[in-house]
Amino acid sequence: MEYPSQWQQRKYDEVFESARRYVRRRRAEDPDFTIEAFKRLLEAQYVNEGDDWAGRGSVQNITHAATVAAYEAALAEWQEER
Repeated sequence: MEYPSQWQQRKYDEVFESARRYVRRRRAEDPDFTIEAFKRLLEAQYVNEGDDWAGRGSVQNITHAATVAAYEAALAEWQEER
């Protein structure tokens, strides 16, 4: 995703990479972190997407968008490995 300002793009990139590292670390260290468990985690992010009735603000929206994108990318990679 591309953002109009540098700070927004930096924040997105930072959160995206952090989320990707989190998934890699969980996969490496947690034998209970299966692809099914990860899909449930991603589903929870989708549910949270609709929970913006009070307004999250731009930083929280960027954080959420980057997390979802990172999880989707990690899931696609994981599924390709199978």
